Amino acid sequence: MTSPFSTQTDNLPQNQVAVYILHRTFYDLIIKNLHFLFLLACLFSSRAFAQTTSTFPSASSCTSKDLTLVGAALPGADLCNVCVSGDSVYRTLNLSINNKTGSTRTAFAFWGTLVIRNSNGTISSTQAIQGCGGPVAKNTTTTLRFNQIGYICGQSLTIKDLFLAWTDASPNSTCASINSATINPKCGTLDSIQINTGLDAGFSVTNATCAVPGAINMTPLGGKAPYTYSWTASEGGAIPSGQSTNQDLTGLVAGKYTVTITDILNCTSTRSTNVTASAPVIANAGDDFTKTCIANASGKQIGVASEAGFTYSWAPTTGLSNATVSNPTANPSSTTTYTVTKTNTASGCSNTDQVTVTVNNEAVVANAGDDFTKTCTSNAGGKQIGVASQAGFTYSWAPTTGLNDAAISNPTANPSSTTVYTVTKTNTSSGCSHTDQVTVTVNNEAVVANAGDDFTKTCTSNASGKQIGVAPEAGFSYAWSPATGLSDAAISNPTADPSSTTVYTVTKTNTSSGCSNTDNVTVTVNTNAPDAPGVCIVQPSLCGPATGSVTITSPLGANYEYSIDNGDSWQSSAVFNNVAAGSVTGIKVKQLSSGCISSAANCDISDCSQSGARLITTTTTQNETQPSPTTLRTGQTTIKAFPNPFSDNVKFVVNAAEGGYGSLEVFNLLGQKVKTVYQGRIQPGANMFQASLPSMKAARLIYILRMGDKKLTGKLLQLKQ
Repeated sequence: MTSPFSTQTDNLPQNQVAVYILHRTFYDLIIKNLHFLFLLACLFSSRAFAQTTSTFPSASSCTSKDLTLVGAALPGADLCNVCVSGDSVYRTLNLSINNKTGSTRTAFAFWGTLVIRNSNGTISSTQAIQGCGGPVAKNTTTTLRFNQIGYICGQSLTIKDLFLAWTDASPNSTCASINSATINPKCGTLDSIQINTGLDAGFSVTNATCAVPGAINMTPLGGKAPYTYSWTASEGGAIPSGQSTNQDLTGLVAGKYTVTITDILNCTSTRSTNVTASAPVIANAGDDFTKTCIANASGKQIGVASEAGFTYSWAPTTGLSNATVSNPTANPSSTTTYTVTKTNTASGCSNTDQVTVTVNNEAVVANAGDDFTKTCTSNAGGKQIGVASQAGFTYSWAPTTGLNDAAISNPTANPSSTTVYTVTKTNTSSGCSHTDQVTVTVNNEAVVANAGDDFTKTCTSNASGKQIGVAPEAGFSYAWSPATGLSDAAISNPTADPSSTTVYTVTKTNTSSGCSNTDNVTVTVNTNAPDAPGVCIVQPSLCGPATGSVTITSPLGANYEYSIDNGDSWQSSAVFNNVAAGSVTGIKVKQLSSGCISSAANCDISDCSQSGARLITTTTTQNETQPSPTTLRTGQTTIKAFPNPFSDNVKFVVNAAEGGYGSLEVFNLLGQKVKTVYQGRIQPGANMFQASLPSMKAARLIYILRMGDKKLTGKLLQLKQ
C-alpha cells in the first residue's frame, strides 16, 4: 500500500509551508480506519518544500542573529490548550520569529528533527521536519502558522538540531529562492526548542527496591511558568511529609501518584504515574534459648514455620538437624549464634535474623585467687581476690570482714589482720556449686624515717658541716642520697659537709618486712664572699673640701655592713663622710647572713655615676664675698657643693636620711631659673650630681633643693671663664 504521507507540491500557494512527520501511529490509524485517509492526506499537504534530503553549510558559518526562533506552540481551541490524556490530537504548528533588523524579510525557513516523547520520557518517534513562510516584519516578533502535527495527548514535542535561514527584503526573494546548501551567511542554528502543547507533565520514575525507596522526577511541559503542584496518592502510595506541593517526590513506597499542575494563567493539568516495589522479606530465627544439664538437654527447635515461595539457609550448620529448612533443631555442644537467610524466590529479595543457643552444662570450678601478703609498700590498700565474674553464676564469700563486697566474684580484700577467705560459686541455672580458699597475710607495721633538722653552713656557722639524721634503730638499714659531702651514706646519722646547698634523702628500711620510709633534710651552704664593693670616692681638694668621702655603690641593702679600715670596724651606712686623707686602709663589705667578707675595693677605680643617679638634699647658704664648700643640714640630711667658687662645673653631694621625690635647681639673683640639675626620686644615702654652667662672666647664683615639704637653699659664686 502506498504511504498517504507522500504529496505533490506543484500547485500549492506560495505562503504555505511543509511539515513532514512520518509517525507510525498515524499509519496504523489509517490501516484500521480508512475513513481517516482523506483527513490525513489533507493534513500533510503543503506547497513550500518537498521532503527531500537537505545539504547544509558548516554550523560555524551560521552565526547571524538577525532573525531568531523564540517560540513554538501547537495552540488549541482555548487558552489552556486542553486535551484528554490518551486522545489523538491534531494542531497547527505556530513558530514565533524575532526580526531584529530594520527591514521586513519576505521568507523564513527552518530544518530540524521533531522528537515526540511519551509521558514517561521514552521516545515515541523522531522525524525530519522543515518549513518556510513569511513575511517577517521588521524590529518585532512575528508568529507564522505551519501545517498540522498529530500526536497523543500527554506526549511532549521538541524540535532539535535546527538550521534557520531567511531572505533579504527583496519582493523576488521567496521560499523558492532558499537553498539549504547556500543559506550562509543569512542563517543561524538552534540546539532545540520545546513545542508548547498546553500544560502537561513528564515523569521519570525510580521504582522502589528491597532496600531503596522510589522517587518521581516530574517536569512541567507547556503552559506558562511559574507552576504550582498538588500531589495525592492512592493504591497503597503515600506522600512523604512536607512533599505534597513539591515538584519532585522522594522516599516513595509502591502505589499510584497523581499531580495537579497549575500555571500562572490558572490552567491546570492532572497526570498520574505508578511506583512499583518488591515486597520486603521478614526473616525470623526464633527465640534464644539455653541448653543446660537439666533443660533442653537434647537441643530445641529454632526458626518458625516455613512460608511458600521462600528458601531458607542457616549458618553455621554445626549442631543443626537440617540447615535448609525454616525450623531445624539446634543442639550445639557450645554456645552458638545461628543466622538464617530467608530469600523470596521470585524477587530475589532476602533478609536475615539471628538466634543464640547458650550451652551451660559444664562442671562448676571455683577459684578464690592467689594468696598474697599485705605490707606497707605492697598491697597497702589490699588486693583483689578471686577471678573475673562469669555470667550465670553467683558468688558468696566468708568471712565478710575486710571485703568491699562479699557477693561478687572478685572483691578487694583489705583485712587488718591475717585472714583466710572462702568463696562459694553457684550456677544459677543448674544449681551446681563449688568452693575455694585464699589466705591474706598482713605484715604492714609502719616505718618512720627521720633525716634530722635542716641547718645552714656559713663562713662563721657550721663551717665544717654538721651531723644529720638520728641514732640508729636495730632491724633497719639506712641509705642516704646523694652521697656527696657525707661522711658515710649508709649509717643513720652521718656528718654532712657539702660545698653547695644540698637536699639529702634518707631511706629507712625494715630488713624483715621490706617496709621503708623516707625523710629529707636540707643543708643550705652560704659561704660565698660578696664581690669587692663598687665605690664613689671624693678626694680632699685644695680648692674644695679639706676631707673626702667614700660612698659604697654596690652591693647595697640591709644584709650588708661596710668598712674602710680593712675590717677593723663596720657600719650599716654605705656613706663615710669627713674622711681624712690617708685614713682609708681597705674598703670591704660583709654579708650579714653568711658572715663572709669581700676582698678590698681598688681605690683607683672610683665610679660616681651610680651615686649620681640618686637624689640630693639641700645645700647651705655661703658667704657671698668668700664662697666656699658648705654643708647644709635638715635633720640628718646633708649637702655639699664644690668647688665654690667655680668656673663652669660644680658638683653636689647629698647624703639623704630617707628617700623621696625631689628636685635640685639653680637660679640667678633675679629669680630666673638657670638650670634644673635633677628632678626625680632621691634614694636614701649618698647621691651625687654635677651641673655644667658655662658663662662668660662672673655671677652669683642660688641653688634650691626640695624634698617633700622641705626646702633648702644655698649660694654659689661663678667666676669669669
